Amino acid sequence: MKSITELLRDADPLANESRTYSEQRDYRRKIILAAASRTRDRAVAEPTSRITLLVTLGFVVVVVLFLAERMWSPLVSNVYAAPVRFEVKLAEEKPAAGLLEAKVSGTDRSVYLHPEAIVTNSNISRAYIIQVDHSSKYSVGVEFNPSGTEKIGAATARHIGKPVAVLLDGQVVMAPIIRAQIGESAVITGDFSRTEAEKIVKGITTTR
Repeated sequence: MKSITELLRDADPLANESRTYSEQRDYRRKIILAAASRTRDRAVAEPTSRITLLVTLGFVVVVVLFLAERMWSPLVSNVYAAPVRFEVKLAEEKPAAGLLEAKVSGTDRSVYLHPEAIVTNSNISRAYIIQVDHSSKYSVGVEFNPSGTEKIGAATARHIGKPVAVLLDGQVVMAPIIRAQIGESAVITGDFSRTEAEKIVKGITTTR
């Protein structure tokens, strides 16, 4: 026979319920909050992942471009060295018919050029830079091939005591007075920087 306590317990209508209303409400609330938290975390994580990916890709592109420039620039510089038109012309101190007036670069001095060039780029066999007295200034030395040596030798032998003009890209960079016949080599002076001298050396030996 059941006791009064047992009978009351068996008569309780909520005794077989797994959760009270309050417990069910709390449980549902926890589920909803957990789902919202996962959604928010996913929403934050996705843009962050995209930003990280874009930054990484951008960094890779910059590195590739930098390395390509470092590797490609010297090659382009060597292959496509800008040509410099080299000419040597006889000149006069005074104007005369058929002569063209030209200023010597960096000075107020004018010389009057004969129209025909004695030697040009095609007459140079080698060019090199020369440091002037261990300073920061440089000159350019040139050596003529046999054809150039013959041409400049014959022309300057008849022009002693008069100027001869050296032109780079049409500009007279020097016009010294000829004191003796010029042979197989000459020096272009002009107080060039090392960079300028190197460009001239590369330029005058480049086929136009």
